Amino acid sequence: MKKIAEALLTTGSVKLQVENHFTFVSGIKSPIYCDNRKLLGYVERDWVIEGYLKELEGLNFDVVVGTATAGIPWASFIADRVKKPLSYVRSKPKEYGAGNQIEGADVKDKSVILIEDLISTGGSSIKAAEALLEAGAKEVVVMAIFTYEFEEATVKFKQAGLKYTALSNFSTLIALAKESGYISNSEYELAKSWNSAPKAWKNEGKNN
Repeated sequence: MKKIAEALLTTGSVKLQVENHFTFVSGIKSPIYCDNRKLLGYVERDWVIEGYLKELEGLNFDVVVGTATAGIPWASFIADRVKKPLSYVRSKPKEYGAGNQIEGADVKDKSVILIEDLISTGGSSIKAAEALLEAGAKEVVVMAIFTYEFEEATVKFKQAGLKYTALSNFSTLIALAKESGYISNSEYELAKSWNSAPKAWKNEGKNN
């Protein structure tokens, strides 16, 4: 987990902004933002691929599926390495053409590994997994590069009956950021405070 956290920090994929906070898709206001797509432009992406491959050791699965759009490149890398069929899943069906939500390899009666870039509240990951199950997938396991470790996500995944894992997490990343001098002690405490109660966190800064 620490090596992946290091990759996120050294590539600038993690940003901390106390005054001008970020807003997640879920609506949560945050002083910290993790953009794993930036990793694609650096050789450290190989650390992530290797991390995924290690997690996959010993697992029996038939298809690698990426979430659109951030999970697609990682799913492509992995499918190529393990020589498995590849698909991707949209957040909703297309409104034109065949109206597909899932493109690529057929997932019916297949065990699927769903590749995400990160998990915050878990909503989008679960929605994608449910789309795969509705399409006939036998089993779906979600794997992400990073999780914010929100209790809400843990509860949602449990309620949905889904398994998930992540290559790194908020606790590891924030500890390494403090240790390496990327953030100050006060910023570290702020980030921890936010993480313990993200929906209650407030800031007077400008939204991003």
